[in-house]
Amino acid sequence: MKHFVITALLAGALALPGAALAADYSIMAPAGPGGGWDQTARSMQEAMTAEGISGNVQVSNVPGAGGTIGLAQFAQEAKGDPSKLIVGGYVMVGAILTNKSPVTLDAVTPIARLTGEYEVIVVPAASDIQTLADLTGKLKADPGSVSWAGGSAGGTDHITAGLFAKAVGVDPKLVNYVAFSGGGEALAAGRTAGPRHGARIGLQLACEIGQRLDVRGRRHDDH
Repeated sequence: MKHFVITALLAGALALPGAALAADYSIMAPAGPGGGWDQTARSMQEAMTAEGISGNVQVSNVPGAGGTIGLAQFAQEAKGDPSKLIVGGYVMVGAILTNKSPVTLDAVTPIARLTGEYEVIVVPAASDIQTLADLTGKLKADPGSVSWAGGSAGGTDHITAGLFAKAVGVDPKLVNYVAFSGGGEALAAGRTAGPRHGARIGLQLACEIGQRLDVRGRRHDDH
């Protein structure tokens, strides 16, 4: 089974059409440092500076509630300003529904699809879970004994954990999911929490951070 995470770049909904490139830009990553949205925002910062689009690109982090806290702040403060950008994606779509956010994606205008990637499951390298079959067995025997660390509740990590449980015959409501504000925090937690704990994060993030942390991973569509 394949599961894609799409990250979109959003601009203020009332940005002036045809506006010239601004001298300064600010990009909001509505999550904690180290996660996919943060890395995307900082990659944009580097690229925009290197290409001479702007000599001053600032990145800010506003974590919480699957990006909806940042979205609400952005919609209020950046309305009509073409130099203000926010990174978002499927996690935010689920979080808007889960948190019953009064501010939705109708408040912003999507301008680019930047990334798409697989979700992966990682466990501490010392874990006795070696394969998806091992994970399936533990999950079926005692769903609550397996903790899943991931991004915000209602986001792609949470949904994928539920889909995995459902696919192997376990009630998704029994999934012991622990939400974090970003993928970096989730991966670190999955590494240190214990042998039956794991994390669900994007493939690129797992490859980059996994080189620094002692973890072992499987892509979601591996068999």
